[in-house]
Amino acid sequence: MDRRRIRVLLVEDEEINRVVARAVLRAAGVEADEAENGAEAVRRVRERVGAGAYDLILTDKQMPVMDGHEATRQIRAMGVTTPIVAVSSDSLPSDVQAFITAGADDFMPKPLTKEKLGCILSKFGLA
Repeated sequence: MDRRRIRVLLVEDEEINRVVARAVLRAAGVEADEAENGAEAVRRVRERVGAGAYDLILTDKQMPVMDGHEATRQIRAMGVTTPIVAVSSDSLPSDVQAFITAGADDFMPKPLTKEKLGCILSKFGLA
């Protein structure tokens, strides 16, 4: 059975967290682009609006240049409806609500694992 390749944008400033997430995504057969901050994420999404758009965006909260909340707001302001899932170690109810208010579709506490990725992909019909 030939499945369509899933394209994910991983937005994470910490190299070790990108290494872990990259391994989980690769093991799941997911193609990932990476952005090290929210401003880079907004630029990458803008470049891909329409053809070649991402199927999923995974974003951290605290990053230099632009944080995950602001990046999410700006991506939504472009009219992008791609699922955005916050993946952050800041997981108090107020942190989760701040991401949802910014326009995120879901929240997962770090670290990203095979099981968590499976839940995310299933929730958004990408599994």
